[in-house]
Amino acid sequence: MAENNWAASGLLAAGLTVTSTATPALNGVYGCESAALDALHGEALSLALNANTFVDGSTTVNWPDKSGVGHSFSEAQFKTLVNAIDLFVAQCFQYAAGVITTAPGANATIP
Repeated sequence: MAENNWAASGLLAAGLTVTSTATPALNGVYGCESAALDALHGEALSLALNANTFVDGSTTVNWPDKSGVGHSFSEAQFKTLVNAIDLFVAQCFQYAAGVITTAPGANATIP
């Protein structure tokens, strides 16, 4: 199980490679570490609580990938990014805990 823990930590540190089928400008490797997740979830919470607007009141957000390049997401696109990252993080957690035995893929496709 220690090997899985190490492998899962490495996957999270490397990030999630996201490919958008509808908007290639969103393609990138996105952070999955704690600070990135906290910020990601803060924006997602704002969308849920504030009539589909981001924390700053706008209807789009310029979200950085791991290399620091910003990508302009609408609220619908951002929600799919949040879901993809959350699924990956949950799968890494389950892998580290030994609940699943195969490491999750670090790639996701969003619309």
